[in-house]
Amino acid sequence: MIELYHNDMSVCAQKVRLVLAYKQLPYNSVHLNLRAGEQFTPEFLKINPKAVIPVLVDDGSIITESNVICYYLEEVFAQAPLMPEDPVKRAELRVWLTRLDAGLHEKIAVISFCLAFRQQILKRYTTDDALESFLANIPDPARATLMRDMVTNGMSSPRLNLAIYAYKKLLKDLARALENNHWIMGSGISLVDFAFVPYIERLEQLQLKSMWADYPQIDEWLTRMRTTDAYKVAILEWHNPEYIQLMASAEKLSVLD
Repeated sequence: MIELYHNDMSVCAQKVRLVLAYKQLPYNSVHLNLRAGEQFTPEFLKINPKAVIPVLVDDGSIITESNVICYYLEEVFAQAPLMPEDPVKRAELRVWLTRLDAGLHEKIAVISFCLAFRQQILKRYTTDDALESFLANIPDPARATLMRDMVTNGMSSPRLNLAIYAYKKLLKDLARALENNHWIMGSGISLVDFAFVPYIERLEQLQLKSMWADYPQIDEWLTRMRTTDAYKVAILEWHNPEYIQLMASAEKLSVLD
């Protein structure tokens, strides 16, 4: 059976769980508490030395990176296909997903930590030494530097405005794609819809829904996504009330200036 190392509220993990649910693929769940540092245990580092989730293990083969995992599931399990047959449309789909890897994923982390999640870390690691010990466990120096900036600077981080700008651009592009379509790719629900819904929902949870106030088609798309069985199984059933409340009380940010 497939084994999935994941976290309840991780947008990357949500994306993979959505694909697994849509294809009705059973899996053995290994949930990691990221705030407690379970991704840094020697056991998990043997599976993924980068200390990040999700990780999918299929018949002993370890697959990392959420987009790569989604492509793998699409290629290995033919049921309920989530990619168009037309090569040009497949290329278009890959461009959408590449945007996440090319910066949008890091930027949702910036927004999330600067507005809300930093509070959890500051409460857990209450001294400079304790915080530095936590940061020292992060294998990638670039990720450690990013985390230090988000946690210590919060809304003063220069990365925050850049992240908001990038998501304003994404929302404009999504609105254009959805203007006359029910799904982002137009022809039907696809990997793109499942890849992006966790990120847009995260903005909503962070009280940033005003970012798409001029794009009612995005709310309509969100409603359609939330009526799918995949959403109910992969996201709704994994909602963590503590995190939802934390994001609901996020520091307020004017995004329309």
